[in-house]
Amino acid sequence: MCARILQQCEYLQGGRDKLAGFLQVSRSDLDEWLSGRSGPPRAVFERAMEIILAEHDRRAAQEAAGVPKRRRTDRAAA
Repeated sequence: MCARILQQCEYLQGGRDKLAGFLQVSRSDLDEWLSGRSGPPRAVFERAMEIILAEHDRRAAQEAAGVPKRRRTDRAAA
C-alpha cells in the first residue's frame, strides 16, 4: 500500500527527484520504498499523504466550481 501511494505521489509531483525533494529524503531511500522492499518512516508517509489530500482538495474544488473532468480522449490526436 505504501509503495502505491508513493507511486501516485511521484506522478503528482512530476517525478521521482521532485518527490524526494518534497519528502526531504534521499533518492536511494525513495527507490527502496517505491519498489515495495521496505516502507517509509511514519513521518515520510504522512508527508506523502499530504500530497494525496491536496490533490483530492484540488479536484473537489474544481468539481464544485463546475470545471469539467478531463478525460484521456480530451487530448489532441497525435
